[in-house]
Formats: sequence, structure tokens, C-alpha cells
Amino acid sequence: MSTVHEAEEASHAAHSNKHAALVIAVLAAALAICEQQAKHAEVTVTEKAVLAADAWSQYQAKSIRAAAAHDLGSVTASLDDAETPERAALRAHVLKQLADDEVHYNKDPKTGKEAIAELAHSYEEQRSVAMEKSHSLDNAAAALDLGIVLATASVITSAGPLLVFAYAMGILGIVLGVSAIVAPGLLAF
Repeated sequence: MSTVHEAEEASHAAHSNKHAALVIAVLAAALAICEQQAKHAEVTVTEKAVLAADAWSQYQAKSIRAAAAHDLGSVTASLDDAETPERAALRAHVLKQLADDEVHYNKDPKTGKEAIAELAHSYEEQRSVAMEKSHSLDNAAAALDLGIVLATASVITSAGPLLVFAYAMGILGIVLGVSAIVAPGLLAF
């Protein structure tokens, strides 16, 4: 009778171990995907931060150029009137060019300060979304890691509750990973 009972326990343990091994394999696959996506999000954070910094540098350069055009226009306008019609025409041309430059640097729809500021804000927003995604994926990876550890411990100790906790952590990790892709800011903590 003892050998029949031991055989049943061994069969049950083998089935439980196979089940735990399958859980470990699924969690490890999910972990690999989360870590790859987290690395991609980190690269995006860096890329967008550099692009935003570059755009703000362009914005500052346009500000300097616009201020210089404005100041030169003010200085030119304050000079005495030209003595000859050619000098007056040249002066008017220079004043118009400086005024046009100032408007161009500030308001050009493609290369003006306003357009560059809008682009920089867009890069900053993309960087923030990628950072939230990275945090969510890191949290998902941690939950999946813990699920793998618990499932492994359940095999070693033959403790069923550990496998239940492994399931819970695996589900939490998968939910965090999916939410990082679908709604990055939803579960970022």
C-alpha cells in the first residue's frame, strides 16, 4: 500500500513540476519581451531628449538672430536721414531686410522660433511617454522575475501555494507589460 501511495505522490509531483516548468517557460518568454521593449523605450527616451535639446538650441539661436535684427534695425533707424536718394533707398532696404529677418526668425511657420518651440515640446512629450513606458516595462519585468523565482521555488519545495503566487505575479507582470504598450502612463509607478 505504501508503494502505491508513494507512486501516486510521485506522479502528482511530476505533473506539478511539469506544470511549474511550463509556467516558468511562459514567464521567461514574457520577461524577454518586456526587457527588450524596455530597452527600446530607454533608447527612445535618449533619442527624444537629444532631439529636444537640439531644437531648444535652434530656438535660442533664432532668438539671438531675431534680437540682433531688431537691435540693428533700431540703430539703423536712429541714424540721421540719408543725404542722397540712393542712400535713403539703401537705408530703407536695410531697415526692411532687418524687419523681415526679425519676423522670419520669430514667426516662420517651418523654421521660426514658434515652430521650433512646438517641435521641441513634441519631442519632450514623446520622451515623457517613452519614459513612462520604460518604467511600466521595468515593473512588469520585476513582477515576471518574481513569478519565475516563485515557480522555481515551488518545484524545489513542492509547495503549491508558491505556484499560486507565481501565477499571480506572472499575471501582474503581463498586465503591466500590456498596459505599457497600450497606455504607457496608466500603470507607471
